[in-house]
Amino acid sequence: MPTFLIIGAGSTGIGAAVRLTELGIDHLVVDAGPQVGGMSASITDDDGFTWDLGGHVLHSHFADFDRAVAASGITLNHVTRNGWVWLRGDGPHSLVPTPIQQQLAELPTDLDPHGPVDNLADYYRNNFGRQLYDEFFEPYNRKMWTLPLDLIDDQWTSLRSGSAARNVPTLALAGTTTPAASTFPYPVGGTGALWQAVHDRLMTPNSVRLNTAVLDVDPAARVARLHDGSTVDFRYCVSTAPITSALGWIGGLDRADSLRASRLHAVGIGFTGRPPAALADKTWLYCPDETVPWYRATMLSNYDRSNAGPGRWNILCEVPIFAHSPASPEAAVDGVVASLRNLGADPDLIAGRFVKTLSFGYPVPTLGRDDLLREADKLLLAHGIYSRGRFGGWRYESSNQDYGYMQGRQAVDHAVSGKAEDVYWHPERF
Repeated sequence: MPTFLIIGAGSTGIGAAVRLTELGIDHLVVDAGPQVGGMSASITDDDGFTWDLGGHVLHSHFADFDRAVAASGITLNHVTRNGWVWLRGDGPHSLVPTPIQQQLAELPTDLDPHGPVDNLADYYRNNFGRQLYDEFFEPYNRKMWTLPLDLIDDQWTSLRSGSAARNVPTLALAGTTTPAASTFPYPVGGTGALWQAVHDRLMTPNSVRLNTAVLDVDPAARVARLHDGSTVDFRYCVSTAPITSALGWIGGLDRADSLRASRLHAVGIGFTGRPPAALADKTWLYCPDETVPWYRATMLSNYDRSNAGPGRWNILCEVPIFAHSPASPEAAVDGVVASLRNLGADPDLIAGRFVKTLSFGYPVPTLGRDDLLREADKLLLAHGIYSRGRFGGWRYESSNQDYGYMQGRQAVDHAVSGKAEDVYWHPERF
């Protein structure tokens, strides 16, 4: 019987497994997918293009994470940061550098930064004014979260960067602000290559079983039943399955259905030749225009040339799936191709199309979420279950790769010695 069962081999599960390897504690990692990395995996398609499942940027706030990256032996590119907003999908002329609130010709006069804030809509209107709210913040965030902003909390805006300061930069006139950090690290071969290398170098050999789904857990007996009919006894479980699933194992929780997740199609288009001028030097684009199907596009070939290969380029677009008007994968691909044509991409040069539907895209920080999560966490911990990670913890502001990795490590340390788990609940401390 392993002392620890780890459900999921993404950044959180790997963080837990690396810590258990360091401590010499027996454990088993199971993952329903065919490879490690979870939401940070990379997929190479039949046409030779490599795709991440989102626009991942490798941040680090932790020495333990830095040590894991260094020990992995992975090569890191240092990519020039160059994000833009595509305000209207009618051509390159409406491209504006990010952050958009620092590209103003004159400051708005309708600000109320100390006014009452009940939700994310109030926060944006009060701090950036009606025009920026209407033209960017409201439509962009509604596309990303797939929910109206008056149902979303505003507190994550100060926590998303892991900083005590607000993550969203303040208003400023164009040309008067200090630019953001000029480069960011990105693993050669995609983010999945990093997690595969950490697995290969830092984890106990043969401790991971891929293509192995957990069907259910008996919390009283502390036994997990796997899809192949086998069972696993455990003393502690670090689960990165959606917390809604974990709550089902213990009989549920009132209000758990109020936890909301966005759904999306990750659509990748690969081209031969060189990218058009409008995209040639970009790292990512945000698009609030509702006639454009995606809210974010990432130029993966500008992160790492090997993502596309010689003489080619590729771009990943995140297309939201709205409950009231769900788009099929085929329609999402067609819409992405049409939108990229308006940025100068030639459809005749398409060399590959990729689409993967993500039923769990992002955990939405809805109003009342944290009260529910604290109650859920208390109930699960009584059964030795640490529900952590992007959807295991359901806290968007705590789910960058470095935070996820540290959530796994800290869950182990809490179980073994009672140390506090600051990363999950208090990302603002780092």
